[in-house]
Amino acid sequence: MEFPYKEGQVIEFTVDLDDVTTLVLNTFIEMYLQPGDSIHVKLTYDGKRYESVEFSGTPAAVAICSAINKKEMLQRERRYKTNIPAMLVTQTDAKKFHAATVQEVKDEEKIISEVKDQIDPRVYNMAMAQIEGTLLTNLITYPYASADFHKKKLEDCLAEDYWTALDDYKLRTDEASLRNRVYMAFLLPYKDYMRRKEAHDQGKDYQPLTSLEEQYKDVAAFYKGSLQDAALFVLLYNSITSNGDFNVIEKLVKDYLKKYNKNKEYKKILNQVMQ
Repeated sequence: MEFPYKEGQVIEFTVDLDDVTTLVLNTFIEMYLQPGDSIHVKLTYDGKRYESVEFSGTPAAVAICSAINKKEMLQRERRYKTNIPAMLVTQTDAKKFHAATVQEVKDEEKIISEVKDQIDPRVYNMAMAQIEGTLLTNLITYPYASADFHKKKLEDCLAEDYWTALDDYKLRTDEASLRNRVYMAFLLPYKDYMRRKEAHDQGKDYQPLTSLEEQYKDVAAFYKGSLQDAALFVLLYNSITSNGDFNVIEKLVKDYLKKYNKNKEYKKILNQVMQ
């Protein structure tokens, strides 16, 4: 929801929810809500930039929304950017960014963990998935973007622990985390990272797959179960919305629906965007 700021202005609205839902106000205020929640948001602006936000209402909603805002304010205080184009333009050093991101993940997850006992487990999982999906994507993709944009050698952009940073990481397979669109999108760069790591550990060069069919087969081979379903959905959806070869996409969508699809929502969305 976007609205023009005016001091003293009160805006009220209701919406029917059937599950955990993310509400974003004026781009930067992010909230997680469940059916039955009621939330009041008091925003104070300094010009066009919001200065502070206070929440009241359903206790669980207040707890998670306050925690999310706390981590957002932490990013602001540290001038930590999550947007890769902004990092490139501001000449953010890839190695320094890597170290900052490793710490950022720990600190943001700690903030959400502090309210774990006050919120629904599904809300907790979605919030953690949002952090990991955002920050880990940047962690593994920014060195390549920086090397290309800043005309540097890739090895000069890779931190010493780049290839071991995710060694202890376990992908999220719960249904709530895989409802988070940011986390779903993370599955594709994670697969590429692991393929590059395999090649690196063997002293080989990794050649990125270029054709959609090759990428489709590789995703299907890399993942299993719900992760496979989600990753293939993201790959196909992205290809459709970026105006890829319709004939190839149509063939792969049929194959996906026949062999791999389990989530009915994915099927519904693909059928809609294919029309």
